[in-house]
Amino acid sequence: MLAQGFDVVVVGARCAGSPLAAMLSRQGVNVAVVERATFPRDTLSTHIFEADGLAFLDRLGVTDQLRATGAPFMTRSNSRAENFQFNVAWPQRAGDVGGSASVRRTLLDPILVGAAEESGAQVRMATEVTGLVQDGSRVTGVRVKTHGGHEDELRARLVVGADGRNSTVANLVAARKYNVVPNQRFAYWAFFEGANMPAEPTNVFHRWADKFVIGAAADNGLYQVIVIPELSELPRFRANLERSFMEHALSCAPVAEALEGARRVGKLFGMVHYNGFFRDPCGPGWMLVGDAGHFKDPSPGRGIGDAFSQVDAAVPAILEGLGGSPETQDAALARWGRWRDHEFSDHYWFANDLGKAGRVPAVFPQMVADLHEKGQIGRFLDLFTHREKPSKVLSPARLFGSAGRLLRHQHQGRRALLNEVGALVGENARHQFLNHRHAYATRAEALKPAGATEVDASSTC
Repeated sequence: MLAQGFDVVVVGARCAGSPLAAMLSRQGVNVAVVERATFPRDTLSTHIFEADGLAFLDRLGVTDQLRATGAPFMTRSNSRAENFQFNVAWPQRAGDVGGSASVRRTLLDPILVGAAEESGAQVRMATEVTGLVQDGSRVTGVRVKTHGGHEDELRARLVVGADGRNSTVANLVAARKYNVVPNQRFAYWAFFEGANMPAEPTNVFHRWADKFVIGAAADNGLYQVIVIPELSELPRFRANLERSFMEHALSCAPVAEALEGARRVGKLFGMVHYNGFFRDPCGPGWMLVGDAGHFKDPSPGRGIGDAFSQVDAAVPAILEGLGGSPETQDAALARWGRWRDHEFSDHYWFANDLGKAGRVPAVFPQMVADLHEKGQIGRFLDLFTHREKPSKVLSPARLFGSAGRLLRHQHQGRRALLNEVGALVGENARHQFLNHRHAYATRAEALKPAGATEVDASSTC
């Protein structure tokens, strides 16, 4: 077994690992990337990322390659919360190149790997981590094995787990999960060709009654549709996957219009069982970025954007750590970890709320309608780019104000509305408590796989 030395070893070459490697390499850091798959290869993903993600990729220098995929940068959002619906332009800020995009991971991930390689990182595909190298309690590298059976030992001052929800690195360092939330819905998605799309590329996001449908213009002229039914529907849904998917998709008017005359290409993919969670972000000689350290309900489509945001903040922390003692490194990473939890906790609970079963609480669409009436609907859309925090936009003051407007015009069901508002206030208080005092997962929760794939194998057409 050979031993090779690096400053940083990144495990995982997708949306967190490759950009991190690229950005560190550009700063003169000696980086190795280890990825067990070979690309192009699909993975569980919403495929959608928003304005902040597009801006990040523009800074990374891959915008031209993104455009070459044929994916339009969507400029509008067609959204619905129960009976309130709006169609507006995505808010744009300085440095933005678009509102959102949908790019299949078989195209996006190779672009990111290419950026890492061009920046000087050593990328090893088809290579699996088999164990850690440690000096006492400090991680000092990884043991790896290629698919051909060749074994190496990669030494490093820092090992970064960027290897997804079921992270090998997280398992090896025994990173604890906390604030775990089981899913109440499941998701299936597919791509269609020949769709009748609007002249201005539009992201559709409709959540009403028991229905939840997302539509997006994707790469190569394709149209992506995601349906997110309630978990209780799973047995019926699986009984006839094709029919169930189409019935749910076509219940959404703008998606039904887009799919008129369209033809599905490829298979149906789904994510059925998944928990939202945080994991310990770092420790002596290691850290976790992207889904490896934090995964939230996929309803708002933030997995890719979250990874980019974490990488952006991780780079200066890693550089600071590498410039000093092991203690300096630990302190810098710990500060990053506290930033991660503070930055993402609000959005975590918001995503989980979007992914709950049942109707949206009546006061929520009223709050959205009030924002729209005041010309502030961009603030609501900024929740999906993490440029606004839910606790600020959907504040207690706005909650009570919108509830008051509903009560003035609602003569029946007042008690139910007041109970609903009380439950929301209580739930928010609990979330704020958990943001500061984590509820760690039980052993059973900690060992439960974070995701599962369902594939319609009956047809590829």
